[in-house]
Amino acid sequence: EHYGQWSLGDNKDNRIQGGYENVPTIDIHMNQINFEREWHKFLVEYIAPMTEKLYPGYYTRAQFDLAFVVRYKPDEQPSLMPHHDASTFTINIALNRVGVDYEGGGCRFLRYNCSIRAPRKGWTLMHPGRLTHYHEGLPTTRGTRYIAVSFVDP
Repeated sequence: EHYGQWSLGDNKDNRIQGGYENVPTIDIHMNQINFEREWHKFLVEYIAPMTEKLYPGYYTRAQFDLAFVVRYKPDEQPSLMPHHDASTFTINIALNRVGVDYEGGGCRFLRYNCSIRAPRKGWTLMHPGRLTHYHEGLPTTRGTRYIAVSFVDP
């Protein structure tokens, strides 16, 4: 939280290729806090084997285009507009506790009218990114919610 390099949540973002973020969040990238190597190891050792088990015939090198931590606050950026992620699949990991550190939040998949909340810190939501899973971030109504997000491609 106090690292001091949080983005402003603007469309203009010099940290990414092209410098423009379609769906901006208030975030900090893993490379800004020197955590990319550890994140890649996590993807290779945990996420890739799980993906291969869930989707037989699909193999991933666990390469990611973006990995970042998002901060949601009621008076700052409480939610995120409906969008598709720019990934083959996306990983969201709850970094703090609903009901203790914050209220509200979660992810809603519009096509399926399905809302998901992480009941515990560390729980992971993995979903297809491009094309099929149009979704939105539900409003955080109290406190501060943090999630780690990664856009993963083969």
